[in-house]
Parts: sequence; structure tokens; C-alpha cells
Amino acid sequence: SSTALPPPGWHSDPWKLAQWRWWDGESWTGYTDRWYRTAAAYPPTLGIPPAAIDHSQPIRAGWMALVGVLVGVGLTVVIYFASRLVGVAANNPLLALAMQFGLWTGLLGACRVAVKRHGTGRLRDLGFRVRWVDVALGLGFGVAGLIGVGAIARVLKAIGVEPHRSSLVDPLRRGPLTVAVIVFIAVVGAPFVEEMFFRGLVQSGLVTRWGAAAGIIGQAILFGLVHLGPTDARGNLGVFLLIAPVGALLGILRYGFKRLGPGMFTHAVYNAIIVTVALTR
Repeated sequence: SSTALPPPGWHSDPWKLAQWRWWDGESWTGYTDRWYRTAAAYPPTLGIPPAAIDHSQPIRAGWMALVGVLVGVGLTVVIYFASRLVGVAANNPLLALAMQFGLWTGLLGACRVAVKRHGTGRLRDLGFRVRWVDVALGLGFGVAGLIGVGAIARVLKAIGVEPHRSSLVDPLRRGPLTVAVIVFIAVVGAPFVEEMFFRGLVQSGLVTRWGAAAGIIGQAILFGLVHLGPTDARGNLGVFLLIAPVGALLGILRYGFKRLGPGMFTHAVYNAIIVTVALTR
């Protein structure tokens, strides 16, 4: 018996010349999503290819973002207590890395589900595009961000508000492994994951619902809040007033450049300088 042919419709292009190609029920045609974007007219029976659907509007997936945070925090807690039960020391840098991976799993998982359900299934839907010029942009904006935060810190200190946040390095055993773990978390992982989540997923949804200014400010507030630690109220206030402006800068870069590349490199440069200072104390 012969194998039943698939019904007419848009399918993945078997020749990889485009993302989608029209199958007429018997053979492949010349109609692709690439052709559709430049065609002045097209047979209405074809419909709109999936890749040609308008995804110019940012993805709105607030509930997914919330679930991602809860899942990430939950995994972090589970990893910590499970590791402690089997005798892993609390100051083991590998434990810190494992806990960070737990958090990132939740955040990136939310991003992945969001683009699958509301986009094309690619992280480009959240602005994940990187160009060579982003390296230079990141260096410039990263240094400028540090200068700005330094100025804010001086003002806060003058009015009696000073952040009291222990360094990520302090509770860990010092050594080459600690340096490698801290550099990876702060300079590689965090710039990618946090930009994807806060500026890609969260800011996109907020901008769509409330506009650019409210969206950028809203995600900056959330970004500052998640960096608070178990310190006194005045210390947490100082931490928030230093980190939220950084989140605002990164949000402006995301909105202005329409991609995450400049913010990712800015985030990496900023963290790299902070970590270098912390490790050389």
C-alpha cells in the first residue's frame, strides 16, 4: 500500500532555501516564506506562511515570566539543600555554580516557552541579535555605567544611605576554581540569561502593555529587587538605588538598538570590572 501524502500546507523547506515551502498535496512548489515577503500578489488559497506572521510586536508573557522566576528559585533551593544533605560544603564554588544553573533554568525556560507559544520559536523573537559593533558599544556603555553608578553611590553616601551587600566572592573558598566560577557566572552567564529574561521577555511585555517609559522603568525596578539580599533595610535600599539604574540603562539599550547584543556586552563589561575589583581586594 502507498504511503499517504500530507495535505496541502506550509511545511519546513526540505532544501533549506527558506524556512517554509508550500506543498500542494502532490509536490513542492516555488512558494516560500521568502517569496511571500516580496510578492506583490499571491494566491489567497495559500494563506500566510508561519514565518511571515507579524511578530514585530513584543511578546507578552507575564505569567510565564513569573512562573520562570518561581521555578528557578525553587530549583536553587532544592539544589542547595540536596547538596548539603550529601555533605557538600556551603562555601564550595561548585555548589554556587549549580544553584545558579538552577535559577537560569527557570528564567531561560520561561523565555523558551514564551517564544514557542507566542512567537516563531526562536530567541530572536526576544531581540537576541548580536553584531560585532556590540563589543565596542558594550565597552563604552559599560564604563559609562560604572561612572554613573559611582556618582550615584557618592550622593547616597552623602545622605547616609550606603549599600551593605556581601560580595559573591566572600562566602566562597578562595582559589582558582572560585575565580573561574565567579567569572563565568558574572561575565558570561548573567549577561546572557538576565538580558534574555529581563530585557527580552519582561521588558517586551511591559512595553507592549504600558509603553516604552513604563516598560523600561518597570523592568529596572524588578531587576533591582531581585538583587536584594538578606541585609538591613538601609543596606537593601542602597543596593536597589545602585542596581535599578543599571537595569534602566540596559533597558534603554534594548529599546534603542532593538536587540539585546549591546546590553549583553555592556552587562558583561560592567560585571567584569566589578568582579576584578572584588577578586583583587
